[in-house]
Amino acid sequence: MKTLSSLLLALGLALPAFGGEAYVSSKNTVTPPPPPRGCDCFNPGLSLGIFGAGILPDSDEDDALGGGVLLDYFFTEHIGLQGSYGIFATDSEHHEFDAALVVRFPITDLCIAPYILGGAGYATNSEDNWNLFVGGGLEARIPDADCLGIFADGAYHWGEDDSGDFTIVRVGLKFKL
Repeated sequence: MKTLSSLLLALGLALPAFGGEAYVSSKNTVTPPPPPRGCDCFNPGLSLGIFGAGILPDSDEDDALGGGVLLDYFFTEHIGLQGSYGIFATDSEHHEFDAALVVRFPITDLCIAPYILGGAGYATNSEDNWNLFVGGGLEARIPDADCLGIFADGAYHWGEDDSGDFTIVRVGLKFKL
């Protein structure tokens, strides 16, 4: 009986040690900061961009430089819409209006996001043509500069006829609104 009483007493004294967390007054506790997540610059929202660009026609026309503006809105971190307008110094001054679906793949530890885009465009110069396009690019964001974005991309455009095919290559900046 003495052994059983000693065993129960030892067990009774040992149980609080295995009982889990002890109560600590809230005055003495410190909540640690959450672990760093990487950059938060690819959250949903609106961005305005400017770009310099080159148009590379598949036809006998010369390559030409130009520039433009874009506006994009991301519904989630990954999916958004983009509208852009570009003007190029071709023989007949090429104007390009594009609307695209953009799917990006943020790498928040590096604050970069590769992306693919595809959509439709309307080109005006000596004649008006509709086109479809697909392309891809890379965007880097600078968190210390209010998430300023630097991007480079390219897209191949299929015109209404074979002579209307061309590639547009863009490099520019994006500003979060």
